Amino acid sequence: MTKEKNGKTTTTTIPMPNPKPRLSAMTVNYNQEVSSVNSFTFVKLLMTWRGSIWKSVKCELTMWILAFAVVQSVYRYLMTEDQQKFFEYAAVHLNVRLVHIPLTFMLGFFVTIVVDRWRSVFTNIGFIENVALSVGTLVSGTDHAAKVLRRTIIRYLVLSQVLVLRDISMRVRRRFPTMESLVTGGFLYRDELEKMYKCETMQCVFFEYNYSKTLQNE
Repeated sequence: MTKEKNGKTTTTTIPMPNPKPRLSAMTVNYNQEVSSVNSFTFVKLLMTWRGSIWKSVKCELTMWILAFAVVQSVYRYLMTEDQQKFFEYAAVHLNVRLVHIPLTFMLGFFVTIVVDRWRSVFTNIGFIENVALSVGTLVSGTDHAAKVLRRTIIRYLVLSQVLVLRDISMRVRRRFPTMESLVTGGFLYRDELEKMYKCETMQCVFFEYNYSKTLQNE
């Protein structure tokens, strides 16, 4: 990337990623827990709170346990013997009639909901390629100023994506542990970093989007 300052042109090279394939790192690391396998390893992993299935279904599980406790208490302590027999008859009747409900049809709705959730997560990821093609089409010109403008707009957008991914991805956080590493990587200039430090909000992700919008308007 090039930038003109005081009549001089400075060039910063962004390191290219290693083309060698690497194994994907887990967001929550369980290597220490599974380093030695014993009879209680599965139970230990099952009871791990961070990134576990319990954390995902805690609200539903709590509601189900409370509902079960209420029904159990009403059946055992509040109902008479005749009411308990009627309750048992109704439970058996509903259990028999349950086979008439097409379980495959219900699972189809469930699978559709799960797939839509994953698809929405994928579509909400900001891909720079689409914006880069739009910038290359709308910001015309073959001179040096037009090229620098296009590169700067894309650099700001990539920088915004890096700032977001630093908060949700451990791999990106290890690659760019500090804001100074963004300057070393060529995504940010020193004067721009000083302006970001002066920003009142703690999250300056939209700082670069505003920069890009300003450059497009100019």
